[in-house]
Amino acid sequence: MKRKNNLDLDRKDKQLLYLLDINGRDTYSKLAKKLQLSKQVVKYRVERLEKEGFIKGYFTMIDTSRLGYTVFRVYLKFRNLTPTKKDNIIDYLKEHKNIWAVVSLAGKWDIALGIAVKDIYEYHTIWEEILKKNLENIHDYKIVIYSPIYHFAKSYLLDKQEESPIRMLGGKEKADFDETDLKILTILSKKARIPLVEISKDVKLYPEALSYRIKQLEKRGIIQGYRAMIDVSKLGYEFYKAEIRLSSYDKLSSIIQFCKSHSNIYQIDKTIGGETLEVEFHVKSLRHMLSILDEFEKVFPKIIERFDYITVLSEEKTTYMPNLSN
Repeated sequence: MKRKNNLDLDRKDKQLLYLLDINGRDTYSKLAKKLQLSKQVVKYRVERLEKEGFIKGYFTMIDTSRLGYTVFRVYLKFRNLTPTKKDNIIDYLKEHKNIWAVVSLAGKWDIALGIAVKDIYEYHTIWEEILKKNLENIHDYKIVIYSPIYHFAKSYLLDKQEESPIRMLGGKEKADFDETDLKILTILSKKARIPLVEISKDVKLYPEALSYRIKQLEKRGIIQGYRAMIDVSKLGYEFYKAEIRLSSYDKLSSIIQFCKSHSNIYQIDKTIGGETLEVEFHVKSLRHMLSILDEFEKVFPKIIERFDYITVLSEEKTTYMPNLSN
């Protein structure tokens, strides 16, 4: 069931959401200039969108492969659960320091997890811990490795073709960084709009030195961008992920460009151990998503060998990196 909107959004609101999805650290002054509104009006609109739940937070997109991490995606199907027990399991997963994403699903899976680890041995330790605590309530599971993830802005908000750069997570060589960089990333991962002055107190750097550090993290590709966590259901959209088995790899670059150019395709995930591609959609309905797949097959005939889909209900946790403070 779709949630009832408490706030009617006009075009400026949607433009604002789009801009914050592209760069969640943009200042009110910069947003005001882009929207041709006053700084005070922009601040009011942002706070209103936050209060009404359209914006659930701001997160920094961190390519943890640059920090030496590999991301495992784990799908879980539960059994023998009371609502209280399910909530307890989700709370446990959200609190785990290596789990940076917890996503609630409907259909063949109930939960998807993003787990960042240094190596396979660390993953095995975490997985055993999860099983020891919860195996009696786990009916089935599937494990894949993500490398990489291609992330696009929500251009459907403006009914336009995507023009912003692709934000790419995973599949890169390790970059140079130090403990101060990790402290900065840990703070920004959860609060992308936090002022430099506040970060300065925690990392003991002057704002000018801190700003330089952040720009270097962006330059080295560790920080891929900043995004608002937008509740798309309040905008009247549904969230689906299609798992697609391709019959050929030859046109992969063209497929990625097709997906980037389609306003309702939000992300592509390449996997090891899963299907060839996982394509994520924000659409008006399941029929809408299936129509996009029909369009895909017309452009790339006979290339989809098979596909299945998952319904995404909500993003319970997203920080893009493990909690290194625990």
